[in-house]
Amino acid sequence: MRFTRRACLTSATAFAALGGLGLTGASASTVSFDSAWDHLTFRRLAPNRFELRPSRLTVISDGASSILYRILPPAQRDATRATWDWEVESSVPPSDLSQIGNDDRNLGMFFVSMPGAQASNVREGSSISSLLRNRAVKVLMYTWGGNQPPGTVVPSPHAPDRLRNLITRRPETGRFSESVDLTRDFPRVFNAPLETLVAVAVSSNSENTPALVRAHISNLTLI
Repeated sequence: MRFTRRACLTSATAFAALGGLGLTGASASTVSFDSAWDHLTFRRLAPNRFELRPSRLTVISDGASSILYRILPPAQRDATRATWDWEVESSVPPSDLSQIGNDDRNLGMFFVSMPGAQASNVREGSSISSLLRNRAVKVLMYTWGGNQPPGTVVPSPHAPDRLRNLITRRPETGRFSESVDLTRDFPRVFNAPLETLVAVAVSSNSENTPALVRAHISNLTLI
């Protein structure tokens, strides 16, 4: 897989203030869907359409595949947990996430971890393609799709040692709120700890079916 990079399609202001999370003793910060996000596209594949609005990100994938990502500022890199809401209105069918050419999914929520010494060299505006090629980087993808039960870990065929799916939702429509503990899930998925969180990303893949995905993500929060 070869990576290219282009600017994200639209921008928006920050999300509204958090409420109702029930968190105590924790510092929560919203990850805004604004102009700090970039769009990574793949050669020979049509890109997804990402619509950034004040309250949510809309993802439209019609026989397409690409990634919207954000390099985190230093103030958010100590996060160990995350919460978000996501909704799928139109879904891909079940797929085998371990096989290139059969790895469609409605949504993937990526959390990118790397050693602190290297993380200090990652600047806002850096390309995620260089991170994906770095063998010290680990990418945990909470995945809405696949053909196995939620909780199953499926290594990505593109880089199985450092990109892995944690199936979170079956490939069907619906709306859910997620709350994840990265310090618990990274060791389970990689047998290695969460180090420094340097980026988050959102993907959708529908180029193999092909199928139409229409989905939304809102209230992405790091804690």
